[in-house]
Amino acid sequence: MKNVFTVEESNLICIFQSDSRTKVMEDINRALKYIDDTDMIELCENVLEKLVKISDEEFALLNFMMTE
Repeated sequence: MKNVFTVEESNLICIFQSDSRTKVMEDINRALKYIDDTDMIELCENVLEKLVKISDEEFALLNFMMTE
């Protein structure tokens, strides 16, 4: 599977690193209520949309590494 996440999206996933796609989604959703920055909210929402579209198996195959 081709990685469909941008560098920024991958970095966000790294912040909430877990082997579980569902756990990452839950953690991002939990954090969203504390975020005031509209760009960061949009980034979180984009990541959540993409995570919903992939399976747990596909998520497990992706290699997320924090990059600059």
